Amino acid sequence: MQQINFERDSYENFNDYNDLMVQAFGIGCSLCESSEIILVLKDSPIPIGRLIKQQAKSLSDEEVEKLIAEPLQQWQKFDDLNSEALKPTFLCAECFNTLNIEGKL
Repeated sequence: MQQINFERDSYENFNDYNDLMVQAFGIGCSLCESSEIILVLKDSPIPIGRLIKQQAKSLSDEEVEKLIAEPLQQWQKFDDLNSEALKPTFLCAECFNTLNIEGKL
């Protein structure tokens, strides 16, 4: 098993409006795949649900697809880079607490 790169201060609250990324794209904790994500690595792209909410208007499906096309690519690139560096992008409370207590897995 490879060593996970974990620094407690590298994470912030994951505020995705209506848990859209979990619901629509099936994301989960990078370690245990739980859908109860509470933290994300800092400097992440804006969560898709929050991005859509910021539009403050009703959007058609086509408008939503156009709006999220580039952010989805940014998220994929962000997650791929973190994966290569063995850094969890998303963490649930249980995994965060385990990493925090153990220092690293």
